[in-house]
Parts: sequence; structure tokens; C-alpha cells
Amino acid sequence: MKQNKMPPPRKSGITIGDFTVNFVRTCRVLEGKVNALPAGLGNFPVYNNVDFKSAIPSDWNPEGFFMPMYTQEALWLNFPKSFQENKLPSAAIIAAGNINAVTCKQIQLKKNGTLDMQLEETQNYVVVPPQPWLDGWKDKDDKIYQFVAAQMGSGQTVESQITGEEKFGGIQIAVFESLKKYHDDLKPLQRPREHTLGLKNSFESYSGNSLGSMLYCCNAKSATKNLSASPRSMGLGRGGEIKQKIYPDSHGLHVWKKSPTGIIQLYMVNSEDFKQITSQAPPPTPVTHELYQKQGIPWFELPDVKMGDTQGSDIFKDLNSVKY
Repeated sequence: MKQNKMPPPRKSGITIGDFTVNFVRTCRVLEGKVNALPAGLGNFPVYNNVDFKSAIPSDWNPEGFFMPMYTQEALWLNFPKSFQENKLPSAAIIAAGNINAVTCKQIQLKKNGTLDMQLEETQNYVVVPPQPWLDGWKDKDDKIYQFVAAQMGSGQTVESQITGEEKFGGIQIAVFESLKKYHDDLKPLQRPREHTLGLKNSFESYSGNSLGSMLYCCNAKSATKNLSASPRSMGLGRGGEIKQKIYPDSHGLHVWKKSPTGIIQLYMVNSEDFKQITSQAPPPTPVTHELYQKQGIPWFELPDVKMGDTQGSDIFKDLNSVKY
């Protein structure tokens, strides 16, 4: 009998209108210091829930998406549109566990159970372009706390530490397009171009799936055989500090539509349980900081001293980081 092939992952990420986001594997940064930007080590594979509706947890929205992550693994969100010129900008609210990554405020639910995600005067969103990416939870002092995966129920997610509960997990993104009457006046700001620290090589030499494939090959290990009776969901906690800004909205709140064009609900499954859903082997275990340094992979910075920064929240600094 001919077997059905597994539906392919959405390697290009998730797109709503002109907005695209990729979820990028990376090295977890050290704590106790403000780190430079770590390199991208390839995109996480993202799948449609509907293609695995008989295997995913019953509380997952079938219209959402999912991807595998290991406990303690770090990621950053890449916005490819920020590299493209002559594109109209988008505004996007980024949340994890229904906690806004910019303001630390909890996102409420409407009576029908959908997320009530609205742009606010005190900026609670990113504008793409010029925002090239987001590595974590926004602090007040030109820095963020890295997004790091934590097991739901562990009490280590930001959601748990803010609300006292772990109900949602995953990542939520609401995308807002501009009103048509402002299209002729919108001129996207050019994003700064990153450069490596202490190396002459260009960013392109070190980015993308090729670098990730090389490193993960060097670090090839089988996932710990710690399977559960059902797939375990993951949330995001906080890790170490990274120097990074969220650029202020130069266009103004009035240019954006009041309702989102769409909302992305991305669930995360423990990579050790990935096979239970997909019948495929889990991805290789994360690249450690030690291996990252040993292989001579560079760190990056953005020459954005002339760019402003949003206020962020001073709550994140008081939260516990995900345990190693």
C-alpha cells in the first residue's frame, strides 16, 4: 500500500499580507552581562496544525501552526520584509503566552474566546520595516531579555510568573496594515545594517541554514528519551540580556487599521515529543554557547545610535530566568 507523505514544513515562515516572520534557532547567551547579537543558525520548521489534527493536543487551534523546541533552547524572530525596499510597513504585536513582549501586559480574550490584540498609544508593537528582528522581551535600557523555551507547567515561563498560571504558551502575533489613504505618504525607514564584531567576514557568510547545518552536524546528538504520554507544549521564559532596540513608530498610531489583518497562533511542542505528532525524528539538540565560541561564529551589532528606542518594561528584569 502506498504511504502518504508527511506534509512539508513551511520553511519560509508564516506570512500575513505583506508581513512575514521566520523563527530562528540560535545560541543561548550568557547571563550577567549585556551580550551582542548572536547569529541565526537556521529556521525552525513550522507546520500547519490542520495537517496533523488527529495527533496534536486537543486544546490547540486547528487553524494555527506549531514547531518543535527543546527546553532551554533560544530563538529570535526575523522579519525578512525589513530587508526589502519600497514595501509598505506593517505593525505587529508580538506576544508569548499572551504576554506582550514589549509592555509585559497580559492580552485579554474577547467574549468569543479570540485574542483582543489592539495597538496602543504607548507603543506595544513593532513596525516592519525598520525593525529587522526581535530577540526577546523588551527592557527599558536599550536591551532585551532573550526568548528561551520552557516547559509548560514548570513555572519558568514569563506567562506563569506574570499571571500565576500557564494556560496559553506558544507565540501570538497580530498584524496590522496601514489605511489606504496614507499609502502615498508612508516612507519606510531604512533599517541599519549589522556588522560583525572583531571579524572582517560579512553577515551573509555566517547566516542562514548552511551555518546551522554545519554546527548541528558537529553537535549531532539524539534527543533525550524522555517521552511523555502526550505531546508536551512549550512556552517562552527569559534568558540573558542582549543589546537591542525596538524602534519607535515614526508614522503614528493613526495610520494603522484598528483591527488586525490576521493573528498568528504558533504552538510549540517539546522536541522530544515531536515524533509523536509527525512520525519524524526530532531536530538535533541546540548548539551550546561553548560550541558556538569554539567554532568561531561571530557576534553582531547594529550601528543604530541615531535610532530611538521604545520604553519597554522594567518588570522583565525581576523575573527568574529559565534554568540551565
